[in-house]
Amino acid sequence: MRRMEVHFGVIRDKPGIYEGLLQSQSSNDQLAVCFNSDGKLIVKICTVKDIVGGKDGTMVLLHSEHHDPPGESTIMLDQIESIYPIRHFVK
Repeated sequence: MRRMEVHFGVIRDKPGIYEGLLQSQSSNDQLAVCFNSDGKLIVKICTVKDIVGGKDGTMVLLHSEHHDPPGESTIMLDQIESIYPIRHFVK
């Protein structure tokens, strides 16, 4: 079993991030995904629709209902800095 690095629900290690993305994809659980885009840190509340490996790296398709309009975006796995499972925010 892999060891995930978790601090108050934050997952920062790459194997833990990948595992958390797979879990979100299979269970349709929401995540807060923090990723680097053109030098800016972006946080997106979303579910993982698909994870696709290719020549240029692994791409993650995110679906968000919290934007107007709801939509999908694709980012590279290497851009993801951390993920936060939403269940850690609920009291």
